[in-house]
Amino acid sequence: MSCYILVINPGSTSTKIAVFDGEREVFRKTLTLQENQLDLPLFPEQYLIRKGQILRALVDSGIESKQLCAIAARGGRLKPLSSGVYRINDQMLKDARAGLQGVHPANTAVVIASEIAFENSIEAFTVDPISVDEMADWAKITGIRDITRNSLSHALNMKAIARRAASQLGKSYEEAKIIVAHLGGGSSVSAHLQGKMVDLYNSDKEGPFAVERAGALPTHELADFARSHDDYLHHLAHVGGLYSHFQTRDVEKIVEMARAGDNRAVVVLQAYIYNIAKYIFSLLAVFGGYPDALAITGGVVKSEFVRTALLEKLGKGFRVFLFPGEFEMESLASGVYRVITGREKALEY
Repeated sequence: MSCYILVINPGSTSTKIAVFDGEREVFRKTLTLQENQLDLPLFPEQYLIRKGQILRALVDSGIESKQLCAIAARGGRLKPLSSGVYRINDQMLKDARAGLQGVHPANTAVVIASEIAFENSIEAFTVDPISVDEMADWAKITGIRDITRNSLSHALNMKAIARRAASQLGKSYEEAKIIVAHLGGGSSVSAHLQGKMVDLYNSDKEGPFAVERAGALPTHELADFARSHDDYLHHLAHVGGLYSHFQTRDVEKIVEMARAGDNRAVVVLQAYIYNIAKYIFSLLAVFGGYPDALAITGGVVKSEFVRTALLEKLGKGFRVFLFPGEFEMESLASGVYRVITGREKALEY
């Protein structure tokens, strides 16, 4: 008997959806937002647009909502959580709508999933949300007592990729020492030790700048910028990074500009690659040397230019595994399927 699981994964410019029959993918589609919709508030504007797109896509796929047995939603900037599968509840919805730890498109996923689930008398879950917090205490301390580093990252994909890399090493995830770099519209770089992400950077706040995230910035200059820009958080998380320089989120367009002789594009791409490598190397301190492997993943890794330039910059010290794209949809479906088949217990938020 079929058990259709709807997977919902909103990103900065689109919403990825899929339907899995158990752990077998039935169909997948990317629902793109129009350019004039990207800067709309998540609630209620974007959330309603994205929900409408999802429901229409289901109809077009020939799958009726009543055929679903569960929904898996990417979790957003919720409260700090342990890794695992969580049943979506009222408090999670409240925190998602409020942007408890900041605004992120994934905040819409749990709300959309909850509504569709309620309408069809089924359950909705999230797996390894952005706010998974496994950071060591010593990684959270900063030079100002009142400021503590926190854990917000592409946890879902990085945990899945770390497990894949460990498997290729012939080790369990808990045994392996791995750095994972997720490169996309936003970027995260994480150190995995004894089965936990003990330290990480996310380009919303620190680490390498990404396609649309600003990453780490000089503190004095950032303070000046914030004083003169009321919407400075929007600049950091949505129109920073490569977009700030070129007003496009298309990495290949920027690469073509560089190849056509645009010196600005050449230098900024050099900086982009350098920053990724710099923050990867900084995590060697976690292990006291090179880890067992470096796994590089995310949509930007599909770019031959980025792969080649980054591997050259990293040198020969790492054992590198490349996982272009991301495996979030499979991870979401698999986590929820384990719960509904009784192989894993859902956690309470």
